[in-house]
Amino acid sequence: MNTKPFTAKTLAILLSFVFIYSGCKNFPGDRSVIVKETPEKYQLAITYDKDKTDTVEHYLTGFIGQDAIFTPEHPSEISITMADKTNFLVQSTPGEFKLTFDKLKNSKAALQHVKKINEDLRQILN
Repeated sequence: MNTKPFTAKTLAILLSFVFIYSGCKNFPGDRSVIVKETPEKYQLAITYDKDKTDTVEHYLTGFIGQDAIFTPEHPSEISITMADKTNFLVQSTPGEFKLTFDKLKNSKAALQHVKKINEDLRQILN
């Protein structure tokens, strides 16, 4: 019994699925939102269509009150301190946004304020 044709066909099918998946992965409209919350930290990671970067940056500039969150050439990492002394870390590139909030260094009210970013960006990116 010759198993090579079966193996070659199986491999061809699997490779086809890999190429289709990788091609669709960066399709405009691709978006993911991941929230991780522990007793010490709140983390938000959003991946979205790069074409919406201006919209996201406009929202974040208004919310945070700080410009230049995104830099086109390379990733940026910015420690944000808001007027109410809320402090968190933002890492971003066009199409990606990550926020890390230390619950032990900030108030519960500040956490609720930062969680609003998640709610608002979900609506903006839909």
